[in-house]
Amino acid sequence: MNPHGYLLDENLSPRLRLGFAEEWRVVHARELGDQPTDLALWEYARAERLVLVTKDADFTDMALLQGHPPPWVVRLHCGNLRARDMRLFLEAHWQTVEARLPECGVINVYPDRVEGLILAAGP
Repeated sequence: MNPHGYLLDENLSPRLRLGFAEEWRVVHARELGDQPTDLALWEYARAERLVLVTKDADFTDMALLQGHPPPWVVRLHCGNLRARDMRLFLEAHWQTVEARLPECGVINVYPDRVEGLILAAGP
């Protein structure tokens, strides 16, 4: 199963959506209401088959507990960056991230590497 787009968590700038290819649907958490809960974001991403892009460890924990099927989680380990620097960070790693998405439920992106986790089937 392949994703249908990306859901950017509220801890990421909405301006990052400009860095994604036009063929991808990109939704920012703010479009789903005022401060949606992690669970609301999770369920929306699952229903819409979106990849959750976040800095929040909670989504990684949810993915490990819930298992596959999606949503997929891409967790960014980069500290606080300005939108421009975040876009550069993503550009440096995104080709690897997209290549790993079909096989991995969670992808951790670090400044020097990308690590994917294959999830077991959920309950």
